[in-house]
Amino acid sequence: MQEKSKNVDFVVIGSGPAAIAAVSALVRLGRPVTILDVGMELEKVQTNSLAELASQQKFEWSSATLQTISPQRSVQEGRKDLGHAKLSYGSAYSFAGSNSPLNLLWKKGKSFNHSLAKGGLSNVWGSSILPMRAADMKDWPISLTDLEPHYKAIAEFVPNTRSGADIDSILPSYSSKSHRIPLSSQARFLLKDLKSNRDTLRKSGIHFGESRLAISAEGDSHRKSCNLCGRCLTGCPYRLIYSSAHSLDDLLASPLVTYLPGRFVERVESSNDTVIIYGHHTTDSSSFSIIAARVFLGAGVLPTANIVLSSLPAEKRRVRMLDSQYFIYPIFRFSSAPFTESEEKHTSAQLFMEIDDPSISPYLVHIQLYGHSDFLVNELEATFLRIPMRWKWFRENFIGRLMVAQGFLHSSHSGSIDLELISSHNGQTSLSTSCNPSLLAFRKVIRIGWKLLTSGLKIRAIPLFPGLKFPDPGASYHSGGSFPMSSQPVGSQTDILGRLKEHPRLHIIDASVLPSVPATTITFTVMANAHRIATAAAALEPL
Repeated sequence: MQEKSKNVDFVVIGSGPAAIAAVSALVRLGRPVTILDVGMELEKVQTNSLAELASQQKFEWSSATLQTISPQRSVQEGRKDLGHAKLSYGSAYSFAGSNSPLNLLWKKGKSFNHSLAKGGLSNVWGSSILPMRAADMKDWPISLTDLEPHYKAIAEFVPNTRSGADIDSILPSYSSKSHRIPLSSQARFLLKDLKSNRDTLRKSGIHFGESRLAISAEGDSHRKSCNLCGRCLTGCPYRLIYSSAHSLDDLLASPLVTYLPGRFVERVESSNDTVIIYGHHTTDSSSFSIIAARVFLGAGVLPTANIVLSSLPAEKRRVRMLDSQYFIYPIFRFSSAPFTESEEKHTSAQLFMEIDDPSISPYLVHIQLYGHSDFLVNELEATFLRIPMRWKWFRENFIGRLMVAQGFLHSSHSGSIDLELISSHNGQTSLSTSCNPSLLAFRKVIRIGWKLLTSGLKIRAIPLFPGLKFPDPGASYHSGGSFPMSSQPVGSQTDILGRLKEHPRLHIIDASVLPSVPATTITFTVMANAHRIATAAAALEPL
């Protein structure tokens, strides 16, 4: 059954960070906006458990209730259709599986997936929030100055913790209301060692500080403050880690915002005056169409690619997606901090390290340092270390010295992913993905490890090379650039407002339009750019 076409002014597709940034910009300008979203939500059992936990103090939490929101390895191992996915509150709802209306075909590598959830991948992100550095966006058709007012606008509703002067000097927070979250004993002692060698480390291009996270550690009128329960990596019971779903709920209080979940967008058609959106309802597969003056597409890089390629001629249905690849080094400290496994602490990234060394890369290398957590212990128990970890002495003296460094490379030094829309004989389409690993990226990772090793006496820690993990492109979920902005767009490039020449009123606003993907995390920049595009596009349309 075909739903009758509706006429609206502005439509935003998706509810992830980019989409919500655009909605926020439009609402601020007094523009009515309709949001189309699949909008998958957390299952009822976990939702009820979270409501119970959120109303209680930590000492009141029952183990039975906590178990319902705890990650179960069997859940992920039993869902091979998820690819590389992180569970949230013990659920895989944030990642689309084999029943997704977007048919993904992995030709080479299966290191990533897509989200059709309300809030998108912000339900499972690491919450690190950093802007770009001007020197890292020289290939962009816009400047850092163009983004700065929009970083500030995003910082008004996305929380962030304070990182200290060393990080702030090269990567400002753009926020006037940041706050601190207590460090673990491991992180405090490492930070002390780093500070004692600050000048020497700076000269070698190593900057450091407390992590900057999108966490409302102090709580608000609706949520209790952080109680350092250590469940950050599997889902905060108080929902203090930012998700764009939180902002969506706030925006729905405005009469300007209409939210239509259960809509999967398939393609668009454009004219000089309107955009026609075609899709189907996820509940009964009935089709719908909506006519809009302007459309802002922020569905996430894979769903966005599927929509755009389905809306282009057959000869233009292949693009290359960029990636900021990540790597992991276990870090072994020379001495153990006063440490107990039961210490109350947050388990998100404790410290940041930015490596600015032209001999390695002209771009910043971003490193996030994690300390002990139940998540880390569970991962170690799945390795050969499970036997010695049964001994108390080993756990206290080994785990107390072990931290994890998760690093990110700029997309210029990372692998990539080819995307192609393929039609079958029955008319159905699949989005084919093929990973292109990079030997250069691996070499960069080894050189970064060597720099950390040769700085070991100053850091009072060394990387454990045998424990290096370097997943395929896409696994970081810091991907984009499939329809990059350009001052003179050709082919699949877009203009500075995210528009392809075939679709002058369709604005792509998510990471798909980034000309390059920074190592310094992606979400803050994606949101600022989406806010910029929506603000500028709204000015093109009369009130």
